[in-house]
Amino acid sequence: MHPNQGWQARQGGHVPGYGPAPGWGQPLRPSTAPAFLTGGLWFLVAVLCFVLAGLNSADGKGIRQTPEAAVALLGLAFGRGFIANGDPAIVATYVAGGVVLLLAALVVARLGFARWVLAGLGFLVCAYYVFAIVRLTINHAGTLIIVPGIALLLWLAASMVSVLPPVGRAMR
Repeated sequence: MHPNQGWQARQGGHVPGYGPAPGWGQPLRPSTAPAFLTGGLWFLVAVLCFVLAGLNSADGKGIRQTPEAAVALLGLAFGRGFIANGDPAIVATYVAGGVVLLLAALVVARLGFARWVLAGLGFLVCAYYVFAIVRLTINHAGTLIIVPGIALLLWLAASMVSVLPPVGRAMR
């Protein structure tokens, strides 16, 4: 027989330092801060989309206006055979920014499905940006990969933060 066996029964069933004492209530809820951090990162992604699309849609010059930022538009790396001019890429970037902004508001409101939709969209866009950077590098336009590289890092950071377990606990 162990010397401490039966000690809990003599002390009223509670061992000091091991869990809440009787009558102390429920454990604390998880923090909601990860949900707000995730929503903030997605808000930055939406702002980036609107800035990129806005830079290339002003004054009617289209993508010729700012080629350094135009290469980061969603879909522009597919080439002229798929996209006749830059207008569909500008529209796609505006639409992506709007969808991300809406879903980021839902993440801040702590609706759990929104973070998974954003993560899926984010990883898909990250794959596109990897394709765009590789294509720019192959076509000897390596000096233009800075803006798509920054966009890739921001989309990837927001996507990775979205799937972290503390964010899931904050959604409850």
